[in-house]
Amino acid sequence: MLIAHLGDKIHHPENTLAAFEAAHGLGACAIATEVQFSEEGTPWCFHGEKLQFPEANVSGPLHGLRNPVLQTLPICRLDQLADWSTRHRHLEWFVEVSAATLQHIGAEMAIARIKKEVLRNLDMFVLQTDDIRSLRMARSMGFDQVALRIPNVARCLSVEVVTLAPDYLLIEHSCVDRQELPPGPWQWVVHEINTAQEAVHWHHRGAHHLLTGNLPLLMRSREASNVYGI
Repeated sequence: MLIAHLGDKIHHPENTLAAFEAAHGLGACAIATEVQFSEEGTPWCFHGEKLQFPEANVSGPLHGLRNPVLQTLPICRLDQLADWSTRHRHLEWFVEVSAATLQHIGAEMAIARIKKEVLRNLDMFVLQTDDIRSLRMARSMGFDQVALRIPNVARCLSVEVVTLAPDYLLIEHSCVDRQELPPGPWQWVVHEINTAQEAVHWHHRGAHHLLTGNLPLLMRSREASNVYGI
């Protein structure tokens, strides 16, 4: 399965409904986004340390901006994404919450706000972070699927990861230091893979899914389509 990272960001601004719609139109089975919270605590789809929109005279971390300002920018709220997702129930969504966001707003509040917005289609959403405690909390609060980002392959063999048994493990391709990804009660997601040759290579090394920032290229690739069943 190819996971469109932030939508089709080749042809549209990342993390916008246009980018998500384009990724769906290309045939993506899943889309990954990141959520951050405004000054009022509203979850918005945004990836990065700070917004940079000089034409709108807007700059700085999202958590320092209020909703009326954010509504003028080419980004979307999580509730807008959730509403759009009701029309595309075959899609799966990976919603990442960074360690910085969890620390700023608090893990319980962050998870509760995300759950509130996606509750109608909770089964379509996978909560993703690198904090095991937060993923345990997410499961106790009703998320059926969780994804853990890990820094190296050896981490998957730790007791805390094995007992959590996440549905997905995400790893940066440059952090894989062995020939094959070890099996477990999870599926491997390798990121960020943006060429057909890499797609074939990581399929042979045990990757179940690829997180890609160049979905159009991989969707056109015969090699990638052969190994990932596109």
